[in-house]
Amino acid sequence: MRKTILILCFIAFGLGSTKAQYTSVNSFIADDQGISINSIAPDIVLPGINGYDPDANKTNYKYLLVNFWASWNKTSRKQNLYLIKALNKFQSQGFGIMSVSVDSNIDLWQQAIKKDGTSGFLQLIDHDGMKSLYLKEFKVDFIPANFLIDNTGKVVAKNLRKDELYKLLLTLLPDH
Repeated sequence: MRKTILILCFIAFGLGSTKAQYTSVNSFIADDQGISINSIAPDIVLPGINGYDPDANKTNYKYLLVNFWASWNKTSRKQNLYLIKALNKFQSQGFGIMSVSVDSNIDLWQQAIKKDGTSGFLQLIDHDGMKSLYLKEFKVDFIPANFLIDNTGKVVAKNLRKDELYKLLLTLLPDH
């Protein structure tokens, strides 16, 4: 009987520990990071592949996804497949992607763009890396992080993963 109670205590403690770890992992990757939905997104002025890009303006699009990433971040790179899919489908309807890299190495950044096939994104780089002023303004603690912004500058969604962006754009930009 004593062994049974002891085993049950270990099981309960183990499950509690697992749940606590799961909760702490979720709080680390929580989707609630970043500026709040319905707030106005800060403007971003950074160099692109060809210098400063005058097209880095959220009013040029019906919806613009501001995506914070880095060439060294595997999750960011995997997410690019889903972003390309969304851009290919919705670009003609006014959707664009502003990809803000927090790389400090320009060569690695450019290689990642070429390898991932993301040259259709508006590619910007912030050499300050994870100390970026824009990460602070957008209240981003870790990458990848993204914000879907409408043409008034209002954040309508954030931290869309995998096909969530595609599904949302199906409702926001239905075929005409």
